[in-house]
Amino acid sequence: MDQYKPIPIPWKQRFREIRVRLLPVLVFLGVAVVVFYLWEERVHSPGIIGEVVADHSTVSSPARGMLTRFFIDEFDEVGQGQFIGEVVVADPERIEAQMNVIRSEIEVIRQSLDPIIDEERNRLNFQGLKVDKMQQRIALAEARLAYRQSLADYNRSKQLYEQDLISEQEYELAKVELETNEVKVEQTEELISSLEESLMAVRNFGEFTTLAERDPITASIQLQERKLESLELELEPRRLYAPTGGVVSRVYHRSGEFLEAGSRIMRIEEREPAYIVGYVRQPFTVKPEVGMEVEIRPRNPQREFVISHITKLGGHITMIDEHLQRPGAIYESGLPVQIALSGNEVEFTPGEIVDIVMKVN
Repeated sequence: MDQYKPIPIPWKQRFREIRVRLLPVLVFLGVAVVVFYLWEERVHSPGIIGEVVADHSTVSSPARGMLTRFFIDEFDEVGQGQFIGEVVVADPERIEAQMNVIRSEIEVIRQSLDPIIDEERNRLNFQGLKVDKMQQRIALAEARLAYRQSLADYNRSKQLYEQDLISEQEYELAKVELETNEVKVEQTEELISSLEESLMAVRNFGEFTTLAERDPITASIQLQERKLESLELELEPRRLYAPTGGVVSRVYHRSGEFLEAGSRIMRIEEREPAYIVGYVRQPFTVKPEVGMEVEIRPRNPQREFVISHITKLGGHITMIDEHLQRPGAIYESGLPVQIALSGNEVEFTPGEIVDIVMKVN
């Protein structure tokens, strides 16, 4: 019977059988488990795609007119309350027509004063000075209008001259015209101040006040004064100031361009991010709630993860912005959610795209 005794198998042969038959199966199962884990934790679509948002503001034209003294370019830094330009709302041709009408009516008033000069000389001198003052105010308004137009022409000529697009003679002519109009404005203002002093001196000697409210001449002068005040207010440009500080990301119009009321002039964006806006696509595998914990995954090589929470929910499902849609998608909608960024150590850049995973308790 000893001749049928089993032949012993060497351990070396046994290890070879394990290595050839069992080890590949174990390696395959181990790799499958690792791949599944990595897919769930690192590669699997988080279901929410978000964008880092910073506060921004838009500067718009307050009225219909021409943009002047605006020299802001994209990527410039502006501070809150900084003066950025003016919008001249006056139409030169219409203003000139209104001035001609007022000038004609003042001339009629002046002619109506002649028959009673001997009777009320002191009073008429006072009224005459007031008429002269109004005429000078008209001249001042015209001078200011001409000055603003020459200033805009000078600024354009300066830019063109610096770019060698016009000759030095054309640039100097624009500069001389600007200086001439500036001197005219100053001289007219000085003359008006002198007339105001003369009016004060005549008033000190006594002004005729009897039945002043019913005096047709006084009433006519007061009417023309109100027209002039309205015209002067219309001539004043609308000054523009930066509502917030930040970086200018877009410039929609340049100095010298005509604007309609409400036209966008530029967009200002703050550098510091405020929050993240994400979109939960349909169908909802997890229903988002305020306070729900989320994991923010920046799209960078380090793959840093940040834990945050949902602060607000959108009111209804909306169309997802095109740059946030998945590749090849034609139409995607989702429920917008706002996610907090305060206290996070990872530095985010406004406009950055991030992936978000909602943590279900």
